[in-house]
Amino acid sequence: MVRVCLLALFHGTVIWFGVAARAIELPGFIQAAETPLQQAWRTDPRTARSPWPMLRPVPDGTRPQDACPQNLLAARESPALYCPANGQVLIDLPRLKAEADRYGTWGVGYWIATALGQAIRDPSAQADNRQSGPAANLQSICLGGVLLGQTSGLRPAKPRERLSPAFTAYPARMSSSQGTPDKRSYALLTGLGATASDCSMGAMTSLATGGVPDPERLKALAINGPDRAMGDGDLDAVIQALCLPRPPQGCPRRLPAAARVRTNP
Repeated sequence: MVRVCLLALFHGTVIWFGVAARAIELPGFIQAAETPLQQAWRTDPRTARSPWPMLRPVPDGTRPQDACPQNLLAARESPALYCPANGQVLIDLPRLKAEADRYGTWGVGYWIATALGQAIRDPSAQADNRQSGPAANLQSICLGGVLLGQTSGLRPAKPRERLSPAFTAYPARMSSSQGTPDKRSYALLTGLGATASDCSMGAMTSLATGGVPDPERLKALAINGPDRAMGDGDLDAVIQALCLPRPPQGCPRRLPAAARVRTNP
């Protein structure tokens, strides 16, 4: 038996209620991404006391958004999302398997981490599920990137694929709602600690309109995406950048503590 987390909002504070649920056996390619992310969740000060949201596959032929219409911010094309109604991460196994075939465990980890980012976004944004626009998705990617940066052993098979899952996540027609490929890539890079920005909603709102403190990095991503540029020295430097110590932030980055996630006593 495991614990499923039910989420409620009370005066802007995220509160988790645990209820018993039967464990679900997940395929190995999912477990390989879940295990290191779960460890990062349990060690980050913001989430350490919060139960791990159970990963639950949706029935074949359906999508996570169909099973959780309450999450109005997640795109229907997302193979994983956080459902605030039951505190679970809903996953589309066939589509995550395709991501694993394309980018390995790193690609699967990206989507699970982004769904976790939805769970720990600013309470004000969670409370108003009508909020729309790319900034919300960019912040979820950024927060997921923080967790990815804390994992041990979860790395892309090729350094140049570090940002590829974010870059290729959605078709071009969804850029207005989910952020352009270069901005999604920049959000992930920010979570990993390799930009001069941070994961706050203010920073992600600025990113959505192209305003960043290190525009040369965003420009390199905009001109030559990770899957299209070959031998571009500037882009290589961006993609392979490691976490940059930027006081008061250290490395790896930690989730922002502005809003607490806590378990119900």
